[in-house]
Amino acid sequence: MPNLNVPTLAIITGASRGLGQSTAFQLAKRVDSGSVMYLTARTQERLDETARQIKQEILNEVEVRCVSADLSNEDSIREMNRKIFETVGDVSRFSHAIIIHNAASLGIISKNAREMNDVPSIQQFFLLNMTAPIVMTSSFLKCTNGCRSSSLRQTVVQITSLAGSRPQKLMHLYCAAKSGRDMFFRSMAVEGSKVRILTYEPGAIDTMMFKDALKTNDAEFRANLDRISGEDFFLSPKESASVLVKLLEEDKYENADIVHCYDVLGLNVNV
Repeated sequence: MPNLNVPTLAIITGASRGLGQSTAFQLAKRVDSGSVMYLTARTQERLDETARQIKQEILNEVEVRCVSADLSNEDSIREMNRKIFETVGDVSRFSHAIIIHNAASLGIISKNAREMNDVPSIQQFFLLNMTAPIVMTSSFLKCTNGCRSSSLRQTVVQITSLAGSRPQKLMHLYCAAKSGRDMFFRSMAVEGSKVRILTYEPGAIDTMMFKDALKTNDAEFRANLDRISGEDFFLSPKESASVLVKLLEEDKYENADIVHCYDVLGLNVNV
């Protein structure tokens, strides 16, 4: 069985709160001394606080590097890639390299699909939710493919959603992005590289994104979210992150196939 307790290069987007932050904590507990973890998000202060908590609560020698970036901005994506991949150094000191694409946004949920006509806002949404993960993955693989050690494991994790396969009212952009990302990484998987790709559907989670969705003026949409938040299957970020890290530890998933958190937990849920 593959072991997470090895020197690891880890990159996690959207790592200042929610699932990304919890995943950073869970992963930092398991990787070995000598690991380097890059955390990215918009807000430097929240990233610094996450790094401080990891260092305070987790006593192994994991170096945490924080890179603030706005992934809805093309120049910011380039600068973030430079700050990460030009500072990693010799990747041959790592046994495992992981990138986790967690950063996401809901997009505009105040308008129906037929009303979406603002080109700049749509472009910004897809930069964050589609373009950034694609470009970051390319940079990640270019960096780690240059490793002198052929034994370096490479893992790409992308966070998906049921919205990628089920059209939902007001979630038009979000549904499109998740569906598009799923297919992009499935296409990468059939290209035949050694890269492991985990497409993880984390379930309904108590995050800021969920709370933002509750602010909609659509009563039906809001009522459905209210119902979900009262169910036993409504998870904390820590609960879902624990499942994600367990999947990485076991490494038994089919490449780029969607793995549902509730299936791993043995829950029969109809959201």
